[in-house]
Amino acid sequence: MQHYGVGEWTDFVRNLVSEKVRIEMDEHRGACSECGALFEFLRNVAVAGQHEHIYEAASQALSESARRAFATEGSRGHLRDRVVRALQTLVAQMTYDSAADLRPVGARACRPTTRQMLYEAGDFCLDLRFDRELDSPQVTLVGQVANRSDPGFQPAGLPVLIVSNTSVVAHTASNEFGEFSLDYTPQGDLRLNVEIAVAGIQLEVPVNGVLEQHEL
Repeated sequence: MQHYGVGEWTDFVRNLVSEKVRIEMDEHRGACSECGALFEFLRNVAVAGQHEHIYEAASQALSESARRAFATEGSRGHLRDRVVRALQTLVAQMTYDSAADLRPVGARACRPTTRQMLYEAGDFCLDLRFDRELDSPQVTLVGQVANRSDPGFQPAGLPVLIVSNTSVVAHTASNEFGEFSLDYTPQGDLRLNVEIAVAGIQLEVPVNGVLEQHEL
């Protein structure tokens, strides 16, 4: 069975295809579970972006669709591979790191529990803050995604994932301001991925040991 691509389903949910193509795709998704799951995922992204004022109500359904679309078992793993392959990965470059700031002499030997980092990738920027309680292994990541060149960019409902190799460790979705928050426990090869399907890209930031590596 020939599948439709992410770009085609994105046009479908945005009503940018002809009536003939819409009928064909509608029939296909009814017979294809993989394309059906991909359609549901992209539709929830579009709905969350169009209805910012009901973001909180929509985010649970969006997160559930993201979990299904990016699961790694069986055919769902194949579906996630299709989505990721279709998106251009932009590895963000760090432009600011609070760990490089000068600290008072007495504080230099303390274990850091907070770190602020700024990243840029193309027209997009990510503002990230990592926090951890003393003697706790869990890290809280609070961030915001924005488009510097497009003031009309709608950042609501963007899937945000912490990924270790091919496994999703934590996931959430951005609100109408592009803000997001999630908790994770450091492990393996961790990366932050922000999926912007309507632009055909995913932003990627390595988050390995962002607090641990600066212990003295």
